Amino acid sequence: MDRYSAVAILLFWMNVTVAQTEKTIPFLWSNDSLNGIFFEKTAIHIPVKFKNDTTVYYFQFDTGANKSYLYTGEKSDLSIIRKINTEVNLTSSIGQIILFPKTSNSTYKKNDRNYIGTIGSDYLSDKIVEIDFVNQKINILNDYSELDYHIEHLKLTRGRPTINFAIEGKNYSFLFDTGSSLFDMWTTKRLWKKWKEKDSEIMKFPISSWGKINTSFRAKVKDSIFENSKIKIDLNYIWYNSNKKFQKMFRQANVSGIIGNKPFLEDILLLDFRNSKIAIRKTNKP
Repeated sequence: MDRYSAVAILLFWMNVTVAQTEKTIPFLWSNDSLNGIFFEKTAIHIPVKFKNDTTVYYFQFDTGANKSYLYTGEKSDLSIIRKINTEVNLTSSIGQIILFPKTSNSTYKKNDRNYIGTIGSDYLSDKIVEIDFVNQKINILNDYSELDYHIEHLKLTRGRPTINFAIEGKNYSFLFDTGSSLFDMWTTKRLWKKWKEKDSEIMKFPISSWGKINTSFRAKVKDSIFENSKIKIDLNYIWYNSNKKFQKMFRQANVSGIIGNKPFLEDILLLDFRNSKIAIRKTNKP
């Protein structure tokens, strides 16, 4: 082999094995309290700037939302609402986005930061995205090597990503929702009973949903229920909610429940909307 051929092969392998980053977006965690218990890292917020506006705004990064929104509720800061148009293509620091008005939420200010909306899965529809939970950044990739990841097929439900798991010999799909990070895994009552530890302490939490206070139940999950899955996660608790509308929602989405951020907090998670793949980077776990 001549020198030029060897160099060409080396360059080829460098391109195959190294993820090529197009854009890096840092993110902030927010925390929450429920029933007197403090929960860390319950939501992801990313900074966004718009063309001809020097202000940095913060949006929740929510893969469980199929659209991106500007909060326009009655308590919103009107000076922000007047500056940012909805339902038009906007040029921003994270690329082109379309924001729809959301009257059920209002903009708010915390620690001198303006929180004004949600970036949903419509923003991700043609992208390859790495969520680096440890280093708190989202990488938009041009390409990557499949050898570096534990890969599963990515399915979508109304544009939102789902993860497939083999659990006790059967395949199940779960909506991956970065906006539901309070719950490790949230499922139906039937599956909750099946997968929880037999003698686990059961904790009850009041949750507001659809204008009513419902009860959510939390228990320890059985060890090793993901033994045969390509994607293995660190799952501690399993939840279900007493409101039967959630079971109807799961049926409509053709999933068995929802997975939030908590099981992936030590991982780098890949969402490849372009090639329909979802994966965990191998270098982060043995």
